[in-house]
Amino acid sequence: MKKTPTSSTAKSRTKIINQSGWLFIFVNFLLAIINVIIGLLANSLAIISDAIHSLIDSISGFLIIISEKLANHRKLTTYRAKIERATTIIIALIIIAVGVHILIESIEKIVEPEEVTYSVATILVLIISITLKWLLANYLKKTGREVKSTVLIASGAETMNDTWISIAVLVSVIFYLISRIDIEAYISIAISLVIFKIGLEFIFPHISHHHHHHLEQNPDHDHCGKRS
Repeated sequence: MKKTPTSSTAKSRTKIINQSGWLFIFVNFLLAIINVIIGLLANSLAIISDAIHSLIDSISGFLIIISEKLANHRKLTTYRAKIERATTIIIALIIIAVGVHILIESIEKIVEPEEVTYSVATILVLIISITLKWLLANYLKKTGREVKSTVLIASGAETMNDTWISIAVLVSVIFYLISRIDIEAYISIAISLVIFKIGLEFIFPHISHHHHHHLEQNPDHDHCGKRS
């Protein structure tokens, strides 16, 4: 009848989730600063938008920490599943908002194109940004599965979305330097639609078997986990 191991496990889980949240905030804040500088120098709407997204992502980091704090409050412990689900939906809405923002910005850039000034420095910064985002995304998703946190898994997916945005920008930068044709807006439109779909999948997990599989690993979601 000992409850110490369970309590110890819960504290360990909380510590891991909080550490992941602060790491998420730090990396995205760092990327935001880097992207603002290079975006202004290159006059690149996509890179500046990427910086804004990184700042918005920092909000998700605080949501991770606040969600875990609320879920561990002695008066709210029984509502842990609902708190985590609500936080996951908020992050999903942020993902969708980012997708819509990119779509609108991309269409505006097609209608009113602006001159860009890319350089080798732009490529190097984008490669650093992609590497950091990719490592963070995989860390969050892996940790989320280990501690059975849909909030971390959603944050990992959000970060992976940003990784693909940066890859799209990198491809368009390289293509522009070779051909002097700016395809950034067109690639961004395709990425925005994918991001929008992923956001919807976290709100409606049955849309995707892939994300539904992750949700099934969370014992808090009994309706997902009792399939035979």
